[in-house]
Order: sequence, then structure tokens, then C-alpha cells
Amino acid sequence: KMHACETMGATTVICTDKTGTLTQNQMQVYQTDFLALPGQLLGDNDISILIKEGISVNSTAYLDYSDDDRHIKPLGNPTEAALLLWLHQQGINYMDFREGTDILEQLTFSTERKYMATIVRSALNNQVILYVKGAPEIIVSKCSKVLTSEGFSPISAYRRKIEDQLLDYQNQAMRTLGFAYKILSTEQYEDIQSLAAHDLTFLGIAAISDPVRPDVPAAVQTCLNAGIDVKIVTGDTPATAREIGRQIGIWKDADTEEQII
Repeated sequence: KMHACETMGATTVICTDKTGTLTQNQMQVYQTDFLALPGQLLGDNDISILIKEGISVNSTAYLDYSDDDRHIKPLGNPTEAALLLWLHQQGINYMDFREGTDILEQLTFSTERKYMATIVRSALNNQVILYVKGAPEIIVSKCSKVLTSEGFSPISAYRRKIEDQLLDYQNQAMRTLGFAYKILSTEQYEDIQSLAAHDLTFLGIAAISDPVRPDVPAAVQTCLNAGIDVKIVTGDTPATAREIGRQIGIWKDADTEEQII
């Protein structure tokens, strides 16, 4: 289409996606904050089993080991795959839990709900457990308590700490996920969405990074030098968009928040 060349030559603004375009789309866990997990190192205790099982079964992603352990290919949602890779880095094969756990019901992630939920008969004392993960602010709103190294505490006592930690991660352009669970008294339960709506126990959060592509800042500068404005269109938070903008050179210290719509 030769007329497209003329159109491109008249370009004054480029609106670009972020994930996979400006960034590498190679998600990796930057840091975890499971409040009951000392040193964030998984072991064989109950809290570690809750975390390992929850990440393994409450997911639709896979890892492809067909080449070798040094070249693992994530399959499916990159954010979920990053969590599976985090388990792998600690010597844990997520498939051991996924194949050895009886999954009773699953509610896949949707952009409307902003969370995913799975009910299983757990390896932890054969209990029926509901695992939930998703946008931290959504997960926290569904929790009544939090599990820490000292035991259970009201979620209200930790809400401010959680919010401050999330803001810090978002200011570093991190994607964040919240994790929670609920032990059910029986397999005869109501609708899974109703169960996930309230009285969950908060486990913690994970911060996931997606580095900027190495060639992007220079390409953006070439556009700016040619008089072409570059704008990011993303579903991430304003803080994340601002930080990515700073890294690629379209956000300056003198800019104001009004420039983020």
C-alpha cells in the first residue's frame, strides 16, 4: 500500500503499547513479600506448602523444559509464568503439585474481576482450600485477616503497609500480584465467585518486572528529534506508565501528573 508510506511520512504522534513493545515481555519475579515466609525462602512448612501449591494450581501457564533447564520457555500468561519460574529457581517443580492435587473447580482470570480462583483438595492435611490471586487492591478488599509469622491478624492492621509497598513497586514500574486463600469446611460449597468475595486470608504480594528493550530509548529519541511525539497507551497504573516513560526518555523531571490521562 504505497499510500501508507505517505501517511507514515506525515506522522506527528506515535501511540505505543508498553508490554512487549517498549518492554521485553520477559516477566521475572523481582521480589516477594509473603508476610509469614521468613527470608522469602520456601521450605516444607505449612506456609511454604500454601504458597507453592497456590502458585502451581491457581494458574493456566506452563513451562517448556524441552530444550534444557537453562532455556525454559514460558507458555501462556507471562506474569503467571514468572511465578512458576520463581518456584523453579528454588528447586520446585510446579507440575508435582498440579498433577498431585485434585482440582475441584477453577475460575480463570478476567479483566473485569481482576483475579483468578481455584478450589482444590490440598496436599496440606487433605483440606479443601480456595486459592485466589490477582490485582492486590482487589485481593485485599476481599480479605478479613492476614497470615504473618506471628499468626493471624486483622487485615486493617496491615492495610497501610501493604498499600505503601504496592506504591513503591508501582513507582519502579513493577507489576504486582496479591495472594490469598480460604480453608473450606466441605466440598459442598456455593458458587466459587461468591466464596472468593469475602473472608479471605491475605498471604502477600509479588512484584514482577519487565525490563525495557535495550534499543527503545534510542529509537524514541530519534522520533523526538524528528518532531514526532511518543505516547504510551497502557492498562498499567499511572505510576508504572510514568516510570517506563522516564526510562525511555519521554518523561522529564519538569513534567506534571496532568500529562498522564
